[in-house]
Amino acid sequence: MPSQDFTATAPDNQDQPADEAIPCRIWISGPDGVAPALRKTTLEERSDPTWAGNLHPEDAETMPAQWERCNDAGLPWRCNYRIQDADGGYRTIASRGIPVRDAAGRVVLWAGVDLDVTGRDEPCWQTKELWTLSAVARAIEGGADADEVFRETAALLPGGFRHPELVSVRIVPGTAVPEPGRIVAGIGTGARSPAYLVVECRRVPEEAGGFRRVPEERDDPFLPQEHALIRAVATMLGVAVAPAQAPAAPTGHQYRLLFDQMPDAGLLLEILRDGSGNPTGFRVVWVNRKTAENLGRPQEEVVGEDLLKAVPAIGTSALDLFYQVAATGRTVHREVSTPETGSFYELKVYRPQHDWLVVIAEDVTERRRAEEMLREQRIALDNRVRELATLYAVSSVIERSGTSVEEVLRDVAVILPAGWLHPEDAAARIVVDGREYRSAGFVESPWRQESPIVVKERIAGWVEVCYRHPRPEDDGAAFLVGERRLIDAVAGRLGRVIERMRANEALGRNEKKYRLLFERMLESYTLYEVVRDDVGNPVDYRISELNEKAAEVFGRSREELVGQRLFDIFPAITKGARALYGEVAETGLPMQRRLQEPRTGRWYDLQIYRPQAGMLAVTGQDITEQKKAELALRKSEEWFRGIFEQAGTGIALIDQNGRIMEANPALVRMFGYNEDELYSMRSYDLIYPPDREAAGSLHQETALMKGIRQEKRYLTKDGKIIWGRLTTSLLRDSGEGGLVIAMLEDITDWREMQNALAESEERFREIAQRSFDMIYTCHHDRGITYISPAVTRILGYTPNELIGHRCHDYVVPSSLPFWEEGRKRISRGEPVEGLEVEFRRKGGSVAFLELNESPIVEDGLVVGVQIVGRDVSDRVRYEDMRLQAFYQIEQNIEQFAVLADHIRLPLQVILGMADLADDEAMSAKIREQVERINAIVKQLDEGWVESRDIREFLRRNELV
Repeated sequence: MPSQDFTATAPDNQDQPADEAIPCRIWISGPDGVAPALRKTTLEERSDPTWAGNLHPEDAETMPAQWERCNDAGLPWRCNYRIQDADGGYRTIASRGIPVRDAAGRVVLWAGVDLDVTGRDEPCWQTKELWTLSAVARAIEGGADADEVFRETAALLPGGFRHPELVSVRIVPGTAVPEPGRIVAGIGTGARSPAYLVVECRRVPEEAGGFRRVPEERDDPFLPQEHALIRAVATMLGVAVAPAQAPAAPTGHQYRLLFDQMPDAGLLLEILRDGSGNPTGFRVVWVNRKTAENLGRPQEEVVGEDLLKAVPAIGTSALDLFYQVAATGRTVHREVSTPETGSFYELKVYRPQHDWLVVIAEDVTERRRAEEMLREQRIALDNRVRELATLYAVSSVIERSGTSVEEVLRDVAVILPAGWLHPEDAAARIVVDGREYRSAGFVESPWRQESPIVVKERIAGWVEVCYRHPRPEDDGAAFLVGERRLIDAVAGRLGRVIERMRANEALGRNEKKYRLLFERMLESYTLYEVVRDDVGNPVDYRISELNEKAAEVFGRSREELVGQRLFDIFPAITKGARALYGEVAETGLPMQRRLQEPRTGRWYDLQIYRPQAGMLAVTGQDITEQKKAELALRKSEEWFRGIFEQAGTGIALIDQNGRIMEANPALVRMFGYNEDELYSMRSYDLIYPPDREAAGSLHQETALMKGIRQEKRYLTKDGKIIWGRLTTSLLRDSGEGGLVIAMLEDITDWREMQNALAESEERFREIAQRSFDMIYTCHHDRGITYISPAVTRILGYTPNELIGHRCHDYVVPSSLPFWEEGRKRISRGEPVEGLEVEFRRKGGSVAFLELNESPIVEDGLVVGVQIVGRDVSDRVRYEDMRLQAFYQIEQNIEQFAVLADHIRLPLQVILGMADLADDEAMSAKIREQVERINAIVKQLDEGWVESRDIREFLRRNELV
């Protein structure tokens, strides 16, 4: 069983991680298995050989027997047992150990870890100490030389420390001296020069870096179990790699018995070689019981078969490993897996003789699963720590005093990426009420997650975190489940913080507003402290606070008044005010009094109340003007009564049930009922019967619509139907629910006039609808409100297509100056006649319209225009053709005149040459032809003169 060579106890520190806070001991035992020395609760060394007597009775026999079985078979040690402490109670000890084998496979040492797990859930047993010891044991068992084992051990050791990134490990020959921050453990290497295992801490972890600070009273940065780990590994190296005396050779029967009883599957194979000595296959020499059990066949049946036939499930990687060891003779220790079953095996393959191969397969599936579980737990713990650190940083920003909402959101956006698995590629954005706060390097990407920020049950924004690049290792899930919880927690916290900070800001604004209101309120306000005599009766009132209005009433500054007693300032009011103020101070019942100051004659309305015990508040309002207004109101009521009686419009006061409470003479004359008859009726009874169903409650309509203005038909006493314009308003001061004052104007004649006007407009519309010309009405604010059907013939648009549009939008740009000039005249209220404007047709062509425009005037303002447009496109086209014809004639005549001038001169020359000719007959013929040509030219001259006279006539009459 384990010995007491190396022990360590973790300090009792609640701030340490769970695996460091549990009492821990690392032990080393020789191959003979000396019993471990365990003691009470600390698991420290104990030399008392009677420790086994402290075992719990139920464990006193099973625990030593289990150790013997593991020690004999070389199996890993796993045992939980109970041992009695100094107080008589029992502690639960979880003990785990591994056999350390040399290159030949012999157990030369045992190493393990004991934990006190009393009152705790049993920890995951892939702790860093046990993992490190196991890894070093495998390196030793691999069969490499000492230097290779030393190098591999130096690479593995940092994993057994709290902060592996800060630890360096060396194995040096010669001597080494322990120093602060350095562990030195000697390695006994037999004939080799002494060597030392040296572990150094590059720097002491600090809080700022995220590590726990080492207490000031201890200079050693290493934990006791880390010291014990180094000493244990040094002992393992010294025993396993040192040359030892060869033990007496066991007999073949002992080897066979040991081989058969192994807990792991074992095969003894014969190496088949070709003529060159290269391995070509393997034949089964023997298999142990575990192998036969796994194959489901008797051992004797398997012996002599080819390996692939005996073990058909063997993988290619394992077979290649066998060939490698058979060829090189170098022992190999490697882990292989079976994908079909999901199992993992540790293969130990060595060649004891040239033609023999030994294969030992240990099923490590459960260990691998435990390792994977530990890895996942560590990742989850790291993620949780990172999330908590981010939440702590966010809380620090939020709790910082004097910080605005914008500053909090900006700083939180900078902090957030550190809480994600890949902070170097993460970026954050916070959006609140349309404003963005980003961390450095934020870009929108498809790898994003967000959470809403809810403020007062309304989504005010969101928190967004994204990765700038895809993460191939994420297998389609860019973010962790914990990161979703983190972003939801941050968003929820921000929502509550924004709500709270905004509430505080609003409270500050309200305080400022109320302070300003207090200072500027029209009423005077004075807060008094009640001064009592020896028996507790109020005798005076000391001014604690007052506003400017109260200081004006007192006629002094606020600084002079605060702290003064009321009756010292105004001794004359002592008698009356002492009783009044004293009653309120004693009973707490508020009072209101209206008082007139005899000296100035001004009236004040005083409100006296007790805000809290020992204090008295008085608000005063100058109601002098109100008093004057009351007098004026009485006069106005008299005037109103005169107007009510003498008005030509019917006026009635109606209660909330619709009953007529009062009516003036005009209303009596309008309906023909006397006052008593009207007072027994409801306003509903005066409405023309067919219209009564649509009429609602007059009181409700007036209250909802803040007064109504309607035109209705009414029925008089003699059965005559009249039209009335009803105007109502609510008089809220006239009793509960208020009265409705209704004014009814007889508009029967006006309605008849409106009906006649409507008939006239309808006739006008019929004329416009059938008119050959385009007639339309256009308002400045509504565009075209009416256009006749002729527009379809002229411009191609239907009337509905133009309603609501503006005429300006359809005018050809070349005609806009003429159009704008017409608009200016219309705006001055002047009519426009004969305005020719080009309009764009629906098909894209142009139409010439001659417009006659008249302004539409309402209340003295020009609000639109009424236009009659005639299509003069054909007339304009014919006019253009006529002008072109006149121009062409003029051009032709001018050309004829030029031609005549050009003809005359050659003719004179020809005539002169004819006179000189000797041939009279030829000369006569030439002169005859010249005279004919002159006659034609003369006719052209006469035509030119006549056309010129015609052109002058046309110009004078403005026809050209």
